[in-house]
Amino acid sequence: MSSKILSVQGSKRSRKQTNFDPRLAPSVGANEGNEETTAPKEPHFRGLPNKAIIAVTVALCLFGLMCVFSASAPEALNNTHDATSYLRKQTIACMLGMFAMFTISRYDYRKLRKWAWPTAILSFIALALTLVPGLSTEAFGSARWLQIGPFQFQPSEAAKVGSILLLASGLSKHFWWKKEMIIRIGLVMAMAAIVVKQPDLGSTLMILSGLATLLYVSGTNQMLLFMALLGGAGLVWHKIQSTPYQMARIESWINPYEHPQKEGWNIIQAQLAIGSGGLLGLGYGRSLQKLHYLPVQHADFIFAVIAEELGMLGCVSLIALFMIFGYYGFKTALEARTLFGRLLAIGITSSICVQATVNIMVTTGILPVTGITLPFISYGGSSLVITLSMVGILLSVSRDRDQPAEEEEEGLLA
Repeated sequence: MSSKILSVQGSKRSRKQTNFDPRLAPSVGANEGNEETTAPKEPHFRGLPNKAIIAVTVALCLFGLMCVFSASAPEALNNTHDATSYLRKQTIACMLGMFAMFTISRYDYRKLRKWAWPTAILSFIALALTLVPGLSTEAFGSARWLQIGPFQFQPSEAAKVGSILLLASGLSKHFWWKKEMIIRIGLVMAMAAIVVKQPDLGSTLMILSGLATLLYVSGTNQMLLFMALLGGAGLVWHKIQSTPYQMARIESWINPYEHPQKEGWNIIQAQLAIGSGGLLGLGYGRSLQKLHYLPVQHADFIFAVIAEELGMLGCVSLIALFMIFGYYGFKTALEARTLFGRLLAIGITSSICVQATVNIMVTTGILPVTGITLPFISYGGSSLVITLSMVGILLSVSRDRDQPAEEEEEGLLA
């Protein structure tokens, strides 16, 4: 990754100098001696959002609606006698998410600093409520949802945004070993601990991966971070061993045909769907595995339905869209004029891309089943709204990018 992102420590030290570029400096800084310095006033928020990010996001959402309709139609028809019931709910969530995305994109992301702590604390409280009997809604053996009237909300999705905001705002002002950062890291770890108790190991790994990514790019000692990751992996393994259904997932991942009618069923059916698709697929809407063979075919294993109906070409096209999203997301981070913006763009882009990668690897059998959905594509209202809101923050950062030299000259002449 470019040194412009990785050298965050150097960016902080440069605030002591008098001849630095104010466009690349955060608004507030602290040097290694704990002496506060006064940074110049931040530049005005300007520019248009990155059109490529908007285009690829809209394309992913439309592709997702198409796939949700095909994958959910048999189950929706069986449960509600209406093949479009899941599609209608997902369409409403998509419209709400798009509204949130474009609204947030017009908001100066630098003002989000003041919302970092409130968002993180509210996310923590919502997560804690899932542990209270009677308040949470249980499904598939996990109490991940809160019922708000006729709607269900998954607090772990909000925790992803809250943790990224909290860490980005802190790391843009303090070194990771400062007391202010230790408190923030502790709150994020507490969120992850609650998600583990739900239990939801997949979302826990997503929250912790965001923490590790932002600590890495902010210049944290790599050996210390590596040791922390090893320790975290040991704790995760201990948790898996003490949870029978999670251990069964590991065993079925290693040898799914040992228990083909039980733990190995999900992986076997997903592999059958992927293998049946071939190069061009069976055709849209013609998947056989979605007919009550493939579990949660419209959510966790929707990629298998895509592979069966649209073939390898459809899968490659979808992966290409995520790669384009990742490219322009990290490009936004490179062009951001503030350290806070860089960290936000990195955290959001890596969170979405890592989640997509893990879901695809789980569906193809490379990783054990984790219960992670495919961003923009899988059925799930709260997941889609939160993901599009994160894209809105990314678009806001893209509006505050550096301008080419010729544009700067034209602005001065004007």
